[in-house]
Amino acid sequence: MPADRLTEHELAERSGASVERIRHLAGLGIVQPVDGTFGRPDVMLVRVVQTLEDKGIDADSVASALRSGDLTLGYLQSAGRRHPRSDVTLEQVARDIGIDVELLARIYVAFGLPQPARDELVRAEDLEVLRMLPVLVSAGVPDGELLRMARVWGDAARKVAQYQSHYMHHAIEEPFRRRGLGDNQAFEQALVEVGLRTGRSGEDMLSWLFRRHSEAYTTEHQFQHVETALEQAGVRLRPEPTDGAMVFADLTGYTRLTEEAGDEVAAKVSVELAELVQEVAVGHRGEVVKMLGDGVCFHFRAPRDAVLASLEIVDLVGPRGLPPAHIGVNAGPVIYDEGDYFGRTVNIAARIASEAGPEEVLVGPSVLTAGQMPGIRFEERGTAALKGIAEPVPLYRAARAGTAEAPDPA
Repeated sequence: MPADRLTEHELAERSGASVERIRHLAGLGIVQPVDGTFGRPDVMLVRVVQTLEDKGIDADSVASALRSGDLTLGYLQSAGRRHPRSDVTLEQVARDIGIDVELLARIYVAFGLPQPARDELVRAEDLEVLRMLPVLVSAGVPDGELLRMARVWGDAARKVAQYQSHYMHHAIEEPFRRRGLGDNQAFEQALVEVGLRTGRSGEDMLSWLFRRHSEAYTTEHQFQHVETALEQAGVRLRPEPTDGAMVFADLTGYTRLTEEAGDEVAAKVSVELAELVQEVAVGHRGEVVKMLGDGVCFHFRAPRDAVLASLEIVDLVGPRGLPPAHIGVNAGPVIYDEGDYFGRTVNIAARIASEAGPEEVLVGPSVLTAGQMPGIRFEERGTAALKGIAEPVPLYRAARAGTAEAPDPA
C-alpha cells in the first residue's frame, strides 16, 4: 500500500473514530475509499464531521448538503486539527511553577479560555506563557492582580479575534457573493485569494500595534520615574499633578435615524463617528475610552484639550454627514482600571451630556476652575438637577472666543 494511503483501521485510529463509524461515513460519501484505502486528508474530514455533530449537525445532513453542492468542507480543515499536547497535566504544571492549581484554572477563565480539568494534558503552546506566572508571583504580585491582568489581555484579544471573523464575512467574502458565488464557494474563494495570501498577517499586525502603543506608554512611565528621581535628589520639583477631564459626546436623533433609515445606515454613521472621534482625540492629547453606538466616552489629560476637542466635534459632524452632536465635559479626579475610567467625575460628565442640546457643549464648574482657558469663553446655562447627583450642578455653555453668543437650545 502506498505510504500516503491509510487502511480503515488506521484512519479510525488517527481520527479517533471507530471502524464502524468510518464505514458509515464512507457509505454516506463523506469519505471515499479507493481500492479500500483512504487519503490522509480523510483524517481531518472525519474529525470535522465529529465536530459538526458535537454542535448538533448530523452526518446525514452533512452528506445531503455535500451532494447538493451547497456545502464544501475544504474551509473546515482547521477544525479537524489537534493542537499538540504536552506530557504534563494542569495539576503538574501548577506544582511545577509553584502556583495553586485552582488559581491556575481561574487564570484560564480570566483569559476567556475554557477551564481545563486538573488531570487534563496542557497544550504545548500554553506552557511558555504559564511559566511566566511565577516571575510575577515571586515579585509579590497578588492573586487578584494576576487575574486582573489576565482579564484585560483576554478581553482585548477576544475582541480582536471576534472582529476578525466578522470582518472576514462582511468585508472580504461579500464581494465574492456579489459575483454570484454561493455562500460556501464565496468563503472558500475568499480564503484562497485573500486568506492564504495574507497568512498570519493578523497576528503580525496585532504584535506590531502592541509594540507601537506600548512604546508610547512605556516612555511616559519612564519619564515619570525620572521626574520622581530628580525631585528626590532636590534637583527639580515635580509639577503638581492636575486632574484631567471626561467627555461624553452623543449624536442627536440617532434613534430616529435608525427607525427611519434602517440599521445599515445607522451602522455606517457609527463607523464614521468612530473615525472622526479618533482623529480628534489624537489631535488633542486624548483617548477614546469606549464607543457607545451613537456616542463616545473620552478621557483628556487637560480640561482645555477636552473642551477644544468637544467644540471641534460639534463643528465636524455636519460636514461628515453625521447628525448634530451634544456633549458634556467634566473635570476632576478619576479612577483608572482595566482600560476604563470610573468615579463621580465620569458620572457627572455623562449626566451633563444628557442636558446638552444639539450642537451644544456643556461643562461643569470644575472645568472653569481647572486653569486658564485661552481661546475659549463660557456662558452661564443655569443650574440642573442631574440624575443620581445629590446637589444641583451649575452648567456653562462653551464656545470659541470671538464667536457670537449661541442661542439657548431650550
